[in-house]
Amino acid sequence: MKFKHPKKIKRTLAGLLTGIVMTLLLLLIPSSILTRAEYIFYDGFSKHESDKASLHSDDIFIVDIDENALLKYGPYNEWTRETHAKAVEKLEEGGAAAIAFDILFKTADFGTRNAVRTEKVLSALYPAKNWRYDFDKIRQSFDYDSILVRSIGENGNVIICGTFSVRSDYKHQSQWMPLSTIHRAEEIDAKPVFSLAQSSAPEKIEEKDLLDNIFPELSHASENFGVVNATPDVDGVIRKMRLLYRFPNSEIHPGETQKIYPALSLATLMHLFKTNPDSVRIQQGEYIDLGKPFAIYRDSLGVLRTTYPQITFPMIRGILSKKNLLLYEPLNDSLAENFIEISPQIRAEKDDEGNVTILTDEGDFEIGDEELTDYDNEVIRIFQPEIDSLKNGASIWLSASLDFRFSPQKKRWVSNYSILSPDVLTDLFALDLATIYELKPGEEIRLGKRKRIPINNDGDFILRYKSAYNIPQTKRTYQHLSYYDVIEGRIPPETYQGKIFILGSAAPAMFDFYAVPQDDHFPAVLVHATIIDNILNDEFTQADFPHPAFYAIAAIFAILIGLFAPQYLALIFLLVLIFLNIIVSYYFFSNGYYIGCATYIIECILAFFGSFLVRFYFENRDKNFLDKSFKQYVSNELIDQMLNREELPKLGGEKKYLTAYFTDIQGFSSFSEQIGDPEKLVVLLNSYLTAMTNIIKEENQGTLDKYEGDAIIAFFGAPTPLQNQRRHAILSAISMQKKQKLLREKWKAEMESGKDFWPESVYKMHTRIGINSGEIVVGNMGSETRKNYTMMGDSVNLASRLESIGKQYGVYILVSEEVLTGTHDPEDKTDYRGEFVVRPIDKLRVVGKTEPVQVYEILGEKTDADAGALTLLSTLWQKAQAFYFAEKWDDAIAVFEETKLLEPHLQSKDPGARPTPSEVFIARCFEYKMNPPEGNGKKWDGVYVAKNK
Repeated sequence: MKFKHPKKIKRTLAGLLTGIVMTLLLLLIPSSILTRAEYIFYDGFSKHESDKASLHSDDIFIVDIDENALLKYGPYNEWTRETHAKAVEKLEEGGAAAIAFDILFKTADFGTRNAVRTEKVLSALYPAKNWRYDFDKIRQSFDYDSILVRSIGENGNVIICGTFSVRSDYKHQSQWMPLSTIHRAEEIDAKPVFSLAQSSAPEKIEEKDLLDNIFPELSHASENFGVVNATPDVDGVIRKMRLLYRFPNSEIHPGETQKIYPALSLATLMHLFKTNPDSVRIQQGEYIDLGKPFAIYRDSLGVLRTTYPQITFPMIRGILSKKNLLLYEPLNDSLAENFIEISPQIRAEKDDEGNVTILTDEGDFEIGDEELTDYDNEVIRIFQPEIDSLKNGASIWLSASLDFRFSPQKKRWVSNYSILSPDVLTDLFALDLATIYELKPGEEIRLGKRKRIPINNDGDFILRYKSAYNIPQTKRTYQHLSYYDVIEGRIPPETYQGKIFILGSAAPAMFDFYAVPQDDHFPAVLVHATIIDNILNDEFTQADFPHPAFYAIAAIFAILIGLFAPQYLALIFLLVLIFLNIIVSYYFFSNGYYIGCATYIIECILAFFGSFLVRFYFENRDKNFLDKSFKQYVSNELIDQMLNREELPKLGGEKKYLTAYFTDIQGFSSFSEQIGDPEKLVVLLNSYLTAMTNIIKEENQGTLDKYEGDAIIAFFGAPTPLQNQRRHAILSAISMQKKQKLLREKWKAEMESGKDFWPESVYKMHTRIGINSGEIVVGNMGSETRKNYTMMGDSVNLASRLESIGKQYGVYILVSEEVLTGTHDPEDKTDYRGEFVVRPIDKLRVVGKTEPVQVYEILGEKTDADAGALTLLSTLWQKAQAFYFAEKWDDAIAVFEETKLLEPHLQSKDPGARPTPSEVFIARCFEYKMNPPEGNGKKWDGVYVAKNK
């Protein structure tokens, strides 16, 4: 026996299968195309996020080889390395926490080249003297390389950089080979580096050919070394930076011991955290673990210190002394309540004669001066050994300016040092001073959460840019200090204390720019600043697209919309789904997780159209079935009248004043789909159409024109005249609505008794009715073998429009003003507004018409039990419309809110009903409030233009 599946199941399974197949077509699209599509949304999200950011970084500054410096010092290629040494010395004097060079120093000759040139010139000018004996003195006068090396070596806070180059950058093997060897790695002796054992999958870390653009003496002098390579995405935009590289390349030197080299930004952070390179763990595809970022330790001299440059232990004691304030929100918004000063700046300076001066915010004092505070004296006591060992003319920072401000946005206290993050403070407040004092030399207490930097399989870190560069300086995240201003001392040195400085260039003449999501010309130095800032503040972005869960959810919703959403809303629902996808994707992005966006949009479109085509096929088949079932139908009313009067209607047509009558079941497509079985649908429709047709024909002497699927088309006043035809049409509409309510109750009872099964939508069935009166052509139309007694004309079209437009208002009996007043009725001039409860709905200009039409809703008869409530609704409604047409939108909204409560078809009272007229007009008032219907001072005529038939 052949098993016959219910149509609903067949349709659903076919739609699901087709939608899934269409979704899988996404796999045929090249990944490069999908990735580029994702970049569009990623960049848009990134720009939007950076537009919202408005705060300057308190920690990171750019020392910029800007146009001013180039103007003052001349073209960069004419600068000596002494210039950079002076910048380092000025920043060191100010107490900088880190000085990172995004400037390459490829080679050094320590003045030899200039000395040779000078010797030749002097020999030509003074040939009698043998200048060869003075060559070393001449060379020393040009030895700016040694000045830079010495300056960096004396400052323990400098991080210098190099690059990994490729063999093709050089013409000859003899040029690049020395840069590729293990000897080159030993010669540079970069710090820090990691062993391969520290990575979970070192083979995934990119191998590089040549360790380039750094000379050994500078590397040895520097505290840390990092590389500044950049690998743009396929579209040339820098969205991520590789933080790890392997060297030497095993392809060139098989069997050589490789090391893992960090990027400049990573090396800078390790310096700030005082991270032991051997303790770093690299989980490829997940994170780089630098450990806890902050520590208190006791040095070999027994002095308590912290790992972060310029944060001294007395400052930590100051924080602990304000613990009770920092644990709670301030009581009010006053500056005194929202600002806590922990420590001032204190510096000890020894002059050329060995006298020590203590420089504080309150003035300059000698050690032991009675005006020094207790905090000043404590700091002096702790650092007395360092003060005693100072060289004449040197200085040392004893304390930095440290404070906390309460951030209403973050709802917590925020320090001017980002390293003092909430997790660091939490761990600090969990300690007591006794535990700290018990530390032995060489011991430390690490604070804060482990700093785990998210990376992909290649070791790439996704940047979270804070702002564009080509915007007003006041809106940039990172403040730029001119090289010239720093070197010439035009900036107070105390402003440098505890800050991170990256030396580089944003000058167009230096050509050191990348394309990023925010800018096509973004200084490379800001890329490194952004990475440091992101990691320091735990502002990470991770990417995982397409995410399997979201991929499945998006496909399911798209398929369901294609299968089950009302046809006229399906495309809107699809657009809403796409919009929600964008909103959800942006939400995750703003919280540090890019799940993709474009992929899901393409997937939704494919899945929707696949399932919608299946649905369209099945619905068309259902419509054709109904059409074939009823198209043979001939009106019994017409036959009876022809027999009784023994007259035939005129062949062709005659123009008469008639009342046209159109009905349609709301949401028939979804309705028929849920029933599934066409035979059951026919049974239900027969029951419905029989009852409704009897009301039109038997109770009110109307003429059935035709059935069109679920729709009934009829007219009143032909083929023979009908007295009070407009009244009969209105009574038919009211009776049909009452009868439908009884049918819904009957079907529900059948379901509850087990006699039959109907889906829930049957109990929520609603019918729209549109009625219009006017001149109509009626008669036999068709062929000689097949005729149909029917009607046509503009008045017929208007009745059809009213039925359709009713769904826009949530109205189920919509009539023209002519139906009520009979202005053009040659036989009946009765104004039926006195017999029925009605309300004016709108002034409409329907599709295909230029003149507006006043339309009304028939609410019921004035003899009905609920006539009082309906009359009150009509009265309030007219008051609301008076405000509406006067463009008093707020007043109109207020009264429409009252009428909404009286609506008979409010969804809470009448399940399955559409939004009521009150809800429609409230929404329209809000729309008009934002976008007035007439601008430029023009008076509004109150007419609403219908967009759809």
